[in-house]
Amino acid sequence: MLIIKDISHLKLYLKAYRDKGHSIGYVPTMGALHQGHAKLIKQSRDHNQKTVISTFVNEKQFNKKEDFNNYPRNKGKDYDFCDLHNVDVIFEPSSEEIYPDNKSKLINTYFQNILCDQFRPGHFDGVITVLNKLFSIIEVNKVYFGQKDFQQLKIVEKFIEEKFPNLQLVPVSTERQEEGIAYSSRNENLSKKQLQEFINFHNSVVQFTKSFDRQTQIKEANTLAKNFITNLVDQEFDYFEFRNANSLEIEGKISEARLFYAIYKGQTRLIDNIEA
Repeated sequence: MLIIKDISHLKLYLKAYRDKGHSIGYVPTMGALHQGHAKLIKQSRDHNQKTVISTFVNEKQFNKKEDFNNYPRNKGKDYDFCDLHNVDVIFEPSSEEIYPDNKSKLINTYFQNILCDQFRPGHFDGVITVLNKLFSIIEVNKVYFGQKDFQQLKIVEKFIEEKFPNLQLVPVSTERQEEGIAYSSRNENLSKKQLQEFINFHNSVVQFTKSFDRQTQIKEANTLAKNFITNLVDQEFDYFEFRNANSLEIEGKISEARLFYAIYKGQTRLIDNIEA
């Protein structure tokens, strides 16, 4: 396994792989690796001869400096994780390497003013800005994203179609813990009490989502969703709603939808989506 910190050396190794006819898969991350990332890595290894992972914590996609500073980092643990899962190359650039001129962010124009884009203004601008850099540096065949950040997945899908048509995006279903919640680096910030509360909340949401007739209209389901979340008196949330899984609009039947939520446990914001 190689750990590469500069663009020039990474390009040399990737060119050598391509010259040998190897297909290359790429898993972009911000480190703090967990079993959700392991699933992405496995998919890449199943599809390609070489797998590259990046572990760059992108300050441009954080709304608050405090959140960026508090983001979990453990390089040694990440190295061991990648070695265990047979990653070929870890790309670990500095901010100066990615943003040498610190130019302004790109502006996201996809799926705006809904879900996380509504409550985290500028977040997806930061996401597509760093991906524009990384996709230009790491010229590969396929890139792997999980479905837990579903709005991000849809935005990246549109971005790739427009800017990187030769790159194939491979969506990967959410890897979940035995208790039902998705693996997430943010789970590490929860106390035992908060974690159990989150597990209970999530599983009650799963049962709520399953309670609908498949022909129910999304708008009608959202009336009941609003009642469900507001009846949880102590639960702070940004959004809790069904949306069409293809368009992210509030249209169509529940059979075409996912339920999206963003809630808080203490200062920790937790997101997920559940197929209806």
